[in-house]
Amino acid sequence: MIFMVREQRCGKRTIVLLVTKMTLAVSLFLFAASTAIAAGMTKPFSPQPLIPSTDNPQAWPDELTLERALAASRSAHPQSVIGEANIQKEQARIETVNAQTGLQSQLSTRLRWIDPPAIALDQTQGDHLLQLTIDKPLYDFGRSSAQLAAGQAALASARQQHRAAENQYRVTILSAYFDVLLADMAYARDNEGMSMAYVRFDRAQQRNELGQLSDIALMEKNSEYQATRVQRYRSSMAQRSTRAQLANILNRPGQLPNELSEPKLEILQRSIPEEIGAWVKEAEIGNVLLLTFRLRVKEAQEQLSAANASDNPLLVGNAEVSRFSRETAGRDNWRAGVSLHVPLTTGGRRQAESAKFRAELTKRRAQLEQYKRDMSQSILELWGELQALKVAREYAQSETEFRDLYLDRSRALYEMEVNSDLGDAMVKTTAVRYQTQKTNFMMALTWARLDALLGRRVFSEHTPAPMKMETPP
Repeated sequence: MIFMVREQRCGKRTIVLLVTKMTLAVSLFLFAASTAIAAGMTKPFSPQPLIPSTDNPQAWPDELTLERALAASRSAHPQSVIGEANIQKEQARIETVNAQTGLQSQLSTRLRWIDPPAIALDQTQGDHLLQLTIDKPLYDFGRSSAQLAAGQAALASARQQHRAAENQYRVTILSAYFDVLLADMAYARDNEGMSMAYVRFDRAQQRNELGQLSDIALMEKNSEYQATRVQRYRSSMAQRSTRAQLANILNRPGQLPNELSEPKLEILQRSIPEEIGAWVKEAEIGNVLLLTFRLRVKEAQEQLSAANASDNPLLVGNAEVSRFSRETAGRDNWRAGVSLHVPLTTGGRRQAESAKFRAELTKRRAQLEQYKRDMSQSILELWGELQALKVAREYAQSETEFRDLYLDRSRALYEMEVNSDLGDAMVKTTAVRYQTQKTNFMMALTWARLDALLGRRVFSEHTPAPMKMETPP
């Protein structure tokens, strides 16, 4: 680096050429940088875009399957964005701690003109400076290490929360998928009910015209028919709303799927244990949110340690290389050394910080204990729900068999031109099938929620293949 200064001295023009060689400074910089890297500094954090572009969306397949729905990418879903942002926030927190103990360098320059006293040996008026300063905290007696441990615990907690959100997202997909299938079945049921109500109303009109039925009885049939119309209309709207909800969950807002394939629910073949002890032990080991609460307790412990060490001494290494345009006594071309800073009084700051984090630690320990109790209670409730649904499935199976036989008999009587309630039998058969499928879906969802509570991957037996969708013309 070349620094040139023109100055006036004793009426004569002189040119002072100041050549600054920074060999020593660069050597100190490289040495300090290599020391910092060896101490374990992490790579600089670079955040990723939060919401990827959704231009040119693809069309749904002709028939959406549960496997493809579970394989849908949630990278741009708002809940995923929140989870990723929390992880990035904690990564930045660790980087901040590393920066506090990292290498600090500064290049400063000064242009200044003075009127030296008559007794000064150097009567040069230009008093210019070029200086490189390097500082590196060497040891802070446990403060930064506690801060770093707290940041790492918070980062691990954020990652576990994101993992728990992934499982919960799969449960949400299951629920929305089943809602669409149930809405379709409810529409079929209510459509058949409306058709039968209309037939009864039409027959009543004919009998009323022949004088065989009173006006009051006719209005009763009309009222029954109108009630079924309302129910059918609501079922039709439910078909659209449940599809819109599924599209939102799969990060395809406004793109409603058409047909959904009915899944094979192998999860229904699981056996229900007599006691929940094994499930509770499994949850204590694998429950993701329980691990998150434990990590939050560890974070609070490290924050308390960092607060207690906030007034510990600080050992700093420093180096300074300078070039002056005026040579005077007391000015050094370079300096290097270490300094120890020992706080004597902090005005009660350390005590206040310690009290704050001690209270936070107490709160998080209580939250951990509360979640343990809630988790055990949830396992018990899900176990009881599975037991009840098991009995409900047995009842639904029995009712389905009865309605199938009843429908066969009504159909046979109708074919023999004998008075038959074939229409009513068809409506009741459809209603029973709807209730049977609803019970199956409820049981599958209960198993899925239990898997999430135990730390298992939800619906792991449904190995999702990458979603392949057709590009619209």
